Amino acid sequence: MKLLDTLKHGVKNNADRGRKKVMKDERRLKSSRFNGRMAFSFVFWVVFLGVIFLTFLSWSRTGFLNEKVNGYQDKAAAQIASLNEVGFANSPAGEDYSRQFMDTYINVPDDEKQREERSKALQSFLAEGLEVGQLENLSEFKGKRVLKSASLYDVKDISEAAASYVYRIEYELFKIVEKKEQVEVKKKNKNGKVEVVKEEKTTRKDESLGKKQQMIVVRLGTDGNFFNVMEQPYYQALPNETRLTAIADKTDQADKNTKVESELQQFVTQFFTSYTTNSTEEMSYLMETPESLKDLYEYKKGLEGFVVYDGEKKGQYIVKTLVLLQETNTGLQSKHPFTLVVSKQNNKFYVHELKHTKGG
Repeated sequence: MKLLDTLKHGVKNNADRGRKKVMKDERRLKSSRFNGRMAFSFVFWVVFLGVIFLTFLSWSRTGFLNEKVNGYQDKAAAQIASLNEVGFANSPAGEDYSRQFMDTYINVPDDEKQREERSKALQSFLAEGLEVGQLENLSEFKGKRVLKSASLYDVKDISEAAASYVYRIEYELFKIVEKKEQVEVKKKNKNGKVEVVKEEKTTRKDESLGKKQQMIVVRLGTDGNFFNVMEQPYYQALPNETRLTAIADKTDQADKNTKVESELQQFVTQFFTSYTTNSTEEMSYLMETPESLKDLYEYKKGLEGFVVYDGEKKGQYIVKTLVLLQETNTGLQSKHPFTLVVSKQNNKFYVHELKHTKGG
């Protein structure tokens, strides 16, 4: 019986151990499957969120690039609009072309052959339908015209395809004076002997009729590749000479300070002595924004129109004066306007601002 009981107990124990092992293995398998799903879910969401993030970056970058491209397009459009407004004819090439035409047009030779060559050259400048004969008639002009100087004064009536070039010119007119005189020449007679005979000889001489100054307007057109003169050039009177008013000291005279004038005049004399002998680095001890005229000018110790005003801040002074400077190695003297903003620091004057003007 004991043996039987022992066998039964052993079988039961083995069965229990087998069942526990199976249950343990099942639990381990379930845990493994659970961990696999977690890993798959994690990878899925990482990839999904990554795709969303990259899509957002792509969209942002595309938007940024579109904005940049639109900006470039707007800038290009503005430049094109500006070109259309200014006009292709208003260009260095147009100026050069108009100048060449004007040189040919103003210079008129007295020799008939040279005039024919000039006429052909002029025709090459003119637009189709415009002939040299529509510009001038030289049949009664028995002289010549010589261009002395020309400078571009203005460009007006500008469009995309045309512009009017206004030149200020000076030219000289000449008339041809023919003089007949008897001259002696040596000739051989029928017998072969040399004898002196008198012959009539005609000489030509240019006689100046004086110089003239005028404005000439040349209307130039273009197709974007070539230029032509579109209309007959015409003359205008010289513009009226005008004179502007010189810059004056506009500082309120009520702010004038005569009490410190002597002290500041002494400082300014020392300052401009240093200004023309010290380097820029050395001038930093005397002024906030250092500058120097060393090796360029010498200070001749002459201050004209020296005036001191109270500055905007307390303890600040405004000095206005003309300074006599002499160019180094030439002896050429000139007067230079200056305005100094000065204040006193540690019992020494210091220049906060220097302007090359007496105005304001």
